[in-house]
Formats: sequence, C-alpha cells, structure tokens
Amino acid sequence: MIKFFRKIRQKMLIDNKFSKYLLYAIGEIFLVVIGILIALQVSEWNNNQNKKKAEQVVLAQIKSDLEQSQIELGDMKDYHLVRAETCAKILREFWKDEPTSDSIAYDLRSARSTINYSPILGNIKALINSGNIDLVSNRELKNDMVAYVEYVESQLRDLTRAEESYFRKGVEIIDEIMPNNVQDKDYYIQEIEESDPQKRPSWYTDDLSPVPAQAENMVKVPFKANVNELFRSKQFYIGYKKIWVHQFNSLRIYDDILLITEELLDKLKTTNNNNKN
Repeated sequence: MIKFFRKIRQKMLIDNKFSKYLLYAIGEIFLVVIGILIALQVSEWNNNQNKKKAEQVVLAQIKSDLEQSQIELGDMKDYHLVRAETCAKILREFWKDEPTSDSIAYDLRSARSTINYSPILGNIKALINSGNIDLVSNRELKNDMVAYVEYVESQLRDLTRAEESYFRKGVEIIDEIMPNNVQDKDYYIQEIEESDPQKRPSWYTDDLSPVPAQAENMVKVPFKANVNELFRSKQFYIGYKKIWVHQFNSLRIYDDILLITEELLDKLKTTNNNNKN
C-alpha cells in the first residue's frame, strides 16, 4: 500500500502535475490525521471501558466489606445494649433497701465485660491512600467514602479514650471492693459437679485448677463479697456508673457507625446499578 502511494506521488512529480500532487499530499495528510484521531478515540474508549471494569471490581469489594460490617456492627450494638441494660439494672438496685434481683450475681459479672470492634476498612482505605480513588466516577460517592473513613476512625478514637476513662477505671474501683465475686460455695460445688472432664484439654490436670477438684474439700469461697454491703457502698456505685457510661457510649457510637455504614452502602448499590445500566 505504501509503495502504491509512493508510485503515484513519483508519477505526479515526473509529469509536472504539482498542483494535483499538492492536493493529493494534503488529502493523504488528512487521511493520516483522521486515522490517528480514530486510533486515539478507540484507545480512549478502551481505557474508559477498563476504568469502568476496575471501578466495578473496587466497588464490589467495598460493598462486600460494608455488608459484613453492617452485620457485625449490629451484633456489637446488641452486645453493648444488653450490658448497658444490665448496668442500669444494677444501679437501680442501689435505690432499694436490699437487692431483689435473682440474677444479681450473674449481672455483676456480666456487666464488667466489653468488646471493641472496627468496621472493615482495608479496601476503602487502600483505594484512598493509593490515589486510585479517582477510579470512582461519582464525585459525591467519592467524597462520601473519604468522609466515612474519617468519621469511623474519629468515633473509634473517642471509644478508646472513653474505655480508658470510664470502663477501665470502673473495673479498678469494683475490684478494690469486690476482689472476687458474690458467688457462694454452693455455686462452685454445682459448677464442679456439672463440669465434663472429657472436654478438658489433654494436658489439663487438677493441679492447674484454681478451684479444688473435689467439692468436699471446699470449706469456703475466698473473698466472697457481702451483697448488702456492696449496695451500700458509694464507690461501688461509682464503679458501675462508670461502666454504664462506657456501655451506653459504646452503644451510641456503634449505632451511629452502623447508620452511616448503611447510608454509604445504599449509595454504593445505587451507583453500581447505574454503572451496569
């Protein structure tokens, strides 16, 4: 093809048909330019298609993370709701002459547990930190993703500070007043009788147990607290009030994070559907 056009040009020059040659040359240049523009257009179209595919993959990964976080945040909310209610139940006992709750021994132990949880942020943070956030074509969604990470991390920092200031301090106060628990000897005797030796690890021996293996050897329970005295102690009240503050605060924070997670998930699903269409 190149030789063919070259022969045409040479023939025109030999025949002194310069004007025709000039027109031909302009036409040839025009065809070359058109070819380049078409090639660039095709290349740009291919790049856009590749970006769309990459965007769909990234959004699908983040959507999966948010759906998993949604489930786990719901569990965390329920966990701290139960413990906040338990703490409130304990604190209400201080208003009575004597504790009336049948489950007070269990409640006093249950309220003193906590769990920290962080939503799954790996994929969304990697997208932001790598600079590939521009793969997301929807500007509003892009801004929402950045805001989501900043909000979640800020809330989790607040939760950590609150745990140190309230939960840990509350447990320290309670441990000073109730160094063991409020369970009596009958509770431990029942626990020993109902325990299944088959479920112990193969290396476990009775010498490793802090509780006597035989119920008849148990004379008393060390450091058993007097429940009536506990519920007349101002410090004991302050200890559980601090724990209640932490559990209530955790419930609020995880509820807030769950709400913003669900909002981002809804926007992500809408964007994904629009991209497919």
